[in-house]
Parts: sequence; structure tokens; C-alpha cells
Amino acid sequence: YEGTRTALEQVGFAALEGHQYRPWFYDHQEAVLSTLREKPDLFGPDLGLSPSGPQMGGHVVDYEHNLSFVTVHGSGHMVPQFRPQAAEMLLRRLLSGEPFAPPLPTDAELAAMTDDAFDSILDAWTNKSKAAVVPPPAATPAASTATSVDMVV
Repeated sequence: YEGTRTALEQVGFAALEGHQYRPWFYDHQEAVLSTLREKPDLFGPDLGLSPSGPQMGGHVVDYEHNLSFVTVHGSGHMVPQFRPQAAEMLLRRLLSGEPFAPPLPTDAELAAMTDDAFDSILDAWTNKSKAAVVPPPAATPAASTATSVDMVV
């Protein structure tokens, strides 16, 4: 990862203002019980039966010429194996062209803020970033009130 960062610096593309290192998030959902039973121990160590909501996926920095450097927190070189849900979000964002995270205020804007304004802006940015990864609730048909749960024990 440090070698890639060094290579990017040597290319000479400037980081976009407000697009320097910032976290990106993914929505950590529950895994299906059969998946947890069948998976090898080293696959998806963070998978579980309960959703955790928005989680930090890693960091992103955007450069000139539509170049982004994205890391995946806690994965090493085996992103799909160790962080499958973060990997899915990374691939989805890459293919769709959606940004990994909204820009932050510029360095000059941050420097001009009071401590309270800084805290307020970063809290709002974090809440906005997390809300962007949570899918809207699925619509339930009004006519159907029956529920069904299938579980193999």
C-alpha cells in the first residue's frame, strides 16, 4: 500500500481539494446461516448473524484525471476473502462511477473554522456518508401480511 502511494505521488497528479484521505463506508448486513456454516474459517471473519449498519470500509483519496486510490481496512491483499461486504461495495462503486465518499471541506475552509463548527461539519459529513450506504427499506405489499421463516437446524 505504501509502494502504491509512493508511485502515485511520483506520477505527479495532485489530490483534489476536499478529496484528500477520508473514510468510506459500507452497510454491514447479516450473513445467511447456511453461508456461515459452509464457509472456511478464514473466509469473511467479520460475517455474522446480525447486521452492524454502516462500517468504515477504508480510505479514499481522489486525484486529478479521474484517479482514485482506495484502501480496504483490515483486508491485506485478500479483500474478497477477509472483507467480502466491503469488497462488494468497492466493486459496485467502481463499476457505477459513484463516489466512495463525499468531499470534505478544503484545508482553507477547515483552518478558518472554530472548534465547534469543525465538530459540527465533520459530524454532519460522517452522518451523510453513512446514510448514503444504507439501502432504503424494501416496500412490503399491503395485501400480504403472512410471514415465512425457513431455517435448517
